Amino acid sequence: MSRPRFRPTLLILLAAWLGIIAIVTYTLWSAEINRWEAKFDVDARLLVSDIKQKLDTNEAVLAGLSAFLQAVDRNDTDSTMRYAASAASAYPHIYMIEVASKLNVAGEAAFTASLRKKWRADFALKDFAEITGRGLQNDVRKNITWPILFLYPSLPEAQPIYGVRLETVDYLSRTVALAQGNVKPVVSPVFTMFEGGTAYILLQEVKRSAGKAPPELNFFGDTMLAMLLINTQALIPARSKEADYANISVSTFIVSPGNPETLLFEQNAPEAGGLERLLLPNFARQLSIDNSSQPTQIRFTRQLLWGDFLHTEKLMILLLLGAALLVVPWVTIRHYLSLDRAEVEQERSAYLATHDLLTNLPNRFLFADRFEHALRNWQRNGQSFALMLADLDHFKDINDRHGHDVGDQVLVACASRMAGELRSCDTVARHGGDEFVILLANVQDPDDAQNVGKKLLAAVAAPIETTAGVVQLSCSIGIAICPAHGVNLDVLRKAADVAMYEAKDHGRNGVSVFTGKAT
Repeated sequence: MSRPRFRPTLLILLAAWLGIIAIVTYTLWSAEINRWEAKFDVDARLLVSDIKQKLDTNEAVLAGLSAFLQAVDRNDTDSTMRYAASAASAYPHIYMIEVASKLNVAGEAAFTASLRKKWRADFALKDFAEITGRGLQNDVRKNITWPILFLYPSLPEAQPIYGVRLETVDYLSRTVALAQGNVKPVVSPVFTMFEGGTAYILLQEVKRSAGKAPPELNFFGDTMLAMLLINTQALIPARSKEADYANISVSTFIVSPGNPETLLFEQNAPEAGGLERLLLPNFARQLSIDNSSQPTQIRFTRQLLWGDFLHTEKLMILLLLGAALLVVPWVTIRHYLSLDRAEVEQERSAYLATHDLLTNLPNRFLFADRFEHALRNWQRNGQSFALMLADLDHFKDINDRHGHDVGDQVLVACASRMAGELRSCDTVARHGGDEFVILLANVQDPDDAQNVGKKLLAAVAAPIETTAGVVQLSCSIGIAICPAHGVNLDVLRKAADVAMYEAKDHGRNGVSVFTGKAT
């Protein structure tokens, strides 16, 4: 009886089979993880962009409110109410708009009597502890107090807030102190509101020239604190409720230097199973929003689940791999197509991270990179360059008159025209809102930059066709030259900003070169 022959070729084929299956399976597994990680990065940056837009809006609204308070009559609460109503309706995440007035303690009795007679018969100054029963730590009485006089909307549950001395609110006393004499907005820690829910306050001191008090009522006074009460839950991006974002956990923190890190909001994904946490990757990212008054850190986590992998398509591939080796080329093609899709997603993510979505111009990040290239070129070759700031004149009037859709059409048209007037070696970027920043390479003489600025003025001034009809506007341009006015982006940008406001002060629709000393 003969013994069975040993067939090493069969073992080799079996080993090759198992090896091919293992390699292809591992490759598919890695590609799928990479695809999910790339999508996670894109989703995180889109959420950051949504949050940043609201934080930037807060600063813009507070700046507008401060300017309004400087101009409004001291007793014109009706106009102030209408202004606050328009701002609050446009930005629902702003829960309440408040104003506190600076008052000498010695004049409290007369001020209270005046307001009871001519405004609210029940008005009274009070400490926050009187309505909460919660004491104030380090309660040091001073000669100045800040009673809250204006609220919008004036909700029934918020009525006890009228007359509260702002400095007696335990979680605001330090913020009030920081705001006094500070030209920049100051942010408070996150707190629980008197009427429920969590919020934080963005506030700024507002001063106007002292003058003769109005005969009727000196309601707002000469020094105020303009305040925006921001509902933290309303900062959660709407897109986070979509199915694609359901498994992403988000924790957002205010990290203002003047206050301890406090939680703005968090949104937790459904809890994963034990095996999923053990065997599948967990992606984590921490991104920052460099907002001058509301610096924010956002932490994202995404635990992959079996359902992300074991869907019908991948199960079919595994079954076909186990049925015949002939399907390996087909699986490989699908694998590379998957990689191509991931690459397209990554390219799209890179584009979104470096360009303005409305105008398709470079954004601040790409502009900063272009600036560094120009700076290194100057350091090597001595070729100076110019930085220009262009601000559209009275653009807000277009938004107010025709709506934001028409305003967007005007921005797109102006961006296209500016780009068309520049050389390929120059850069125009959207700096924010209706402001554009331009980098002119190889500028030897400020007159050259002024000539370019005049071309941009003419381009912007041409009539613009919109869905609301023909619109015309102008712009004001400020110019700073490197190295004459600085060799730092922030310094040059500030110099150009000063020059731009000089152009506005001289009647707008003009070009001005910075003439001061670089700082």
